[in-house]
Amino acid sequence: MSIILALVVFFLTSPINTFSQERTFKNKQGGKSSCIANDSLLSFLPKGTIINKRTKDKIYCFLPYNTKIQGYLCRGDENRGWETVFYANGKLALAWLAKPEDIQGVPCAPASFWTELFGGSAAVSFHVNGKLAKCKLSRDAIINGRSFEKGDLLSFDPKGRLILEK
Repeated sequence: MSIILALVVFFLTSPINTFSQERTFKNKQGGKSSCIANDSLLSFLPKGTIINKRTKDKIYCFLPYNTKIQGYLCRGDENRGWETVFYANGKLALAWLAKPEDIQGVPCAPASFWTELFGGSAAVSFHVNGKLAKCKLSRDAIINGRSFEKGDLLSFDPKGRLILEK
């Protein structure tokens, strides 16, 4: 009995939580981050994903390489340049696309260093129900009978309806 108790204490206090398969380390800002050691518990994340922060509602992470998640190729790299955010239910909250993608009928632009530096954000955000919330257009498009140009930033409500700025 004491051996089992000692093993449980060891596993729970170990820097590697063997139940969640995450390894904790200090990030560049001096805070704690964790790395997915394998994709058993968080099966939608590839091995090597860095969990940067967890809140009650969201998981903020860095993908180790471009990864297809929920049908979209999301940017990732080993230098932690593109933070991907998930809701607690596992659905995407924010992603940086690696290539142009049509999301719910909207042509969304990919992210690049140059886009972020000179062209405004190409982050794609989603509502908790999975509906597209915001994206930058990858090409000219007609949405709900209105014409929009490549590069325009569009916003949608949780029901998928276009929000027009006044």
